[in-house]
Amino acid sequence: MAAVPRVAVVATGTELAAPGAALGFGRIHDSNSALLASLVAEAGGAVSESLRLPDDPAALRGWLERRHPCDLVVFAGGVSVGAHDVVRHVLAGLGTVGFARVAMQPGAPQAFGELPGGTPVFGLPGNPVSVAVSFEAFVRPAILRLLGRAETGRRTWPAVVEHGWRSPAGRRQYMPVALGRHDGRPSVRPAAAGGAASHLAAGLAAADGFAIVPEDVDEVAPGDLVEVAVTR
Repeated sequence: MAAVPRVAVVATGTELAAPGAALGFGRIHDSNSALLASLVAEAGGAVSESLRLPDDPAALRGWLERRHPCDLVVFAGGVSVGAHDVVRHVLAGLGTVGFARVAMQPGAPQAFGELPGGTPVFGLPGNPVSVAVSFEAFVRPAILRLLGRAETGRRTWPAVVEHGWRSPAGRRQYMPVALGRHDGRPSVRPAAAGGAASHLAAGLAAADGFAIVPEDVDEVAPGDLVEVAVTR
């Protein structure tokens, strides 16, 4: 049996405060560190290090130089094209790390590659739903592969749609959904009223999985069948 993969989790953003801390102007609680830690454990990995870093290139470079040994690094935030997207500014051109926009919703900005020395690294968007979806699509399969698993994807199941929603044309949508029953068959509805918007973290708590909507579908209607990856 393969060794348990050691995963370093790094949430970036000067605005991030520890969960439960008093919030000053422009600050928000860091939910991504706890979210990623739980997802890593569910996938079979172990968090070797978990930290928050400000939008400061020197702080990120310093951590990269002194980081603990690990098998995988996962960043949350800082991978888009803004002036404060520190992960992109520091990691672009480092090792084999590359940045791209993926045709998915939520979670379009992504980064992947190897750091100098060969450690794989994933850079995920910073909004919580994007973090969860990106982990499900990219990081979880990587952890399973490190564990020696041949099958790295979740099984999907068809379910009938109770309440419809829109999906962006040309992008694969991962809609957080709650499961139910309709006429004796499995059914789904969006877990949050706002659908798959990347900031609706509360919907993740109510979600039983993700409905996967193909790129060529722009509207999901009541009564349609969708494939659902059940996560709990």
